[in-house]
Amino acid sequence: MAGVKPKRFIFTGGGSGGHVSPALAVAAVVKQRYPDAQILYVGVKNKAEGIMVPKAGIPIKFVNSAPFPERSPVKMIKFLFSLLTGMIKAKFILLKFRPDVVFATGGYVSAPIVFTAFLLRKLSFGLFRTKILIHESNVHPGKMNKWAARAADAVAVSFGETIKCLPKGKGFYSGYPVRGSISAGDRKTARIELGIPENAFVILAFGGSQGARTINRALADASKTLLADKDIYIIHGTGKPFGEGSAGYNGYEDVNSRLKEIWKDGFDQKRYIVRDFIDNMGLYYAASDLVIIRAGAGSIMEVCRQAKPSIIIPISGIFSDHQTGNARYIERAGAATVLYEQTDPLNGINIPFVNGPDLAGKIIELKNDPARLSKMAESATGIFPGDPGEIITDYIRYLLKEKDFTPPSESGALVQDRILNLSSTALEQFLKNVRSGSEPELDEDEQRLLFNKLDTYLSSSNVLFRSRALRMAGLCHYDRIVPLILKMAVSPKEKPFVRRDAFDALSMLCPLNKDHCEELFDAIIKGLSDSYYEARYMSAKCARIMAKHMDIDDGKRKMLTDKLAKGLNDHCFEVRVESILALGGICTDGDLFTGLMGRCYYDQVWKVRQAVFAAFEKSVERKIISKTAALVEMDKVLITSDGYLTHYELKQQFNTSRKAISMSEEEQ
Repeated sequence: MAGVKPKRFIFTGGGSGGHVSPALAVAAVVKQRYPDAQILYVGVKNKAEGIMVPKAGIPIKFVNSAPFPERSPVKMIKFLFSLLTGMIKAKFILLKFRPDVVFATGGYVSAPIVFTAFLLRKLSFGLFRTKILIHESNVHPGKMNKWAARAADAVAVSFGETIKCLPKGKGFYSGYPVRGSISAGDRKTARIELGIPENAFVILAFGGSQGARTINRALADASKTLLADKDIYIIHGTGKPFGEGSAGYNGYEDVNSRLKEIWKDGFDQKRYIVRDFIDNMGLYYAASDLVIIRAGAGSIMEVCRQAKPSIIIPISGIFSDHQTGNARYIERAGAATVLYEQTDPLNGINIPFVNGPDLAGKIIELKNDPARLSKMAESATGIFPGDPGEIITDYIRYLLKEKDFTPPSESGALVQDRILNLSSTALEQFLKNVRSGSEPELDEDEQRLLFNKLDTYLSSSNVLFRSRALRMAGLCHYDRIVPLILKMAVSPKEKPFVRRDAFDALSMLCPLNKDHCEELFDAIIKGLSDSYYEARYMSAKCARIMAKHMDIDDGKRKMLTDKLAKGLNDHCFEVRVESILALGGICTDGDLFTGLMGRCYYDQVWKVRQAVFAAFEKSVERKIISKTAALVEMDKVLITSDGYLTHYELKQQFNTSRKAISMSEEEQ
């Protein structure tokens, strides 16, 4: 219409193709709706957007930005400086271009434009009216989008469940915009073009534009088993490095090097097709029967829209579970099976991996079950209804007051994961709640995921994660890693509080397998002499609990009694308390026990004297001393407590123990 100014749009988001692809998909639909629209992309140099956006024919400008750092003051300063300079550049871009709408797909790349647009709206007294729309790809929002959601007019989400994580009234379901260039091709034609027999079983595997080390190595390691089946063909997109910081991993070289090592005499390159980067994805999708992918929202939705069954290998991570959440969503919908990355803290393997034989076994299992594959493909087609690009563009028109908008409903609902997206601190509290009974017990699937997370924590270089993981291993009875816990309990290389938490875990894990009893005893003996007082009292506590479940010969009992007796003189009252309680459960000589307790009658800390009562109660229960002797000694302790203000709990323990001793005598 004459005199109407063309609409202007800024698209931003990047760092990876998973953020750029949905932006370009929406931009294509916007261009259809507004043929004369002016579109500008804003990203960061040397990232995926620098390659993908120009290919789409959209002009691009660059600003500074950096990922949010974790626990590093120096990196935090660099991050803030980068964000500030990026926002200054973004200010000039926004004021010059004057967009009607900013559309952001998340990632740190979006931060300068989104936050600057928000500030300009707030500080310009209504002169800058740009609308801000964000798209969140994952089930659990990333850090940037959690903050940006407060600045945005609305947030389009790929999963309806995500709306619960956003400010009230901000989210609406759209789905994930998939590239229109990838359309379903003809299977027969695709196989003729690729030189693959029509009756072959074709595996397509890729891990993004720069590749995924886990997928690359697992598939190469699985190749001997897989290619032994003459019907199996493999198409492997290894990824290739590009941009700054990408030199650390070259998937193409890694895979070829690994294959040469595995296949000394060479392999059939017609049946194992290796590509560094796959441009014509539609062709390869059409030819495939099963797809192996990461759990980025773009990959899983693209695969689902192609109606392909998949094996999903999510990136494991301490700080974010969004890929695991995505993967489990698709698995529960019946379209995929999930293999988790592992670490092996027992053997010091800290780099996440998937076992090649495990992957091969899962592939062969699916290949041999055509009915299941067919059902998975059928399920994939129904997970994400509607056309996300069209839905988001309709919402843009709503923001511009050009039409009404009714959000579509999502098919299916996500079953809430209780342990995903919890910080290590929150996860520990959750496990305490499970142990106390205020939360239901974990099911088998939750246990598998939990143990996987604990392995990741224990493999971390962050000592706080390792320490919490030890306590959590005790809370959830993760006894597979007992050898590692025993080692950490006495390792001089570990921080003192890590040794303490190792003994805490062991106390919760008792009784241990008989194979570990000797090591546990040796660890306790060493722990009772630890330089750190908390490690000493936790090892004394562990000794007390161990004594309930282990047969200790006379020699070991004497050694343990002697060590605990030294603990009665410890400068730390907690060590004295636990040593007293442990002696009540371990010492078998009544006269010796009474003499040792006599050292503590005048202890200035009332909790120590309180422990003496409990120890006498235990010794009577074990028939080490008589009721009369115990009550006489306990009266001596109570007499020494006159004049102490904090004697109420002491008297309460006295009465409790006296009653228990009296009842035990009657029963005898």
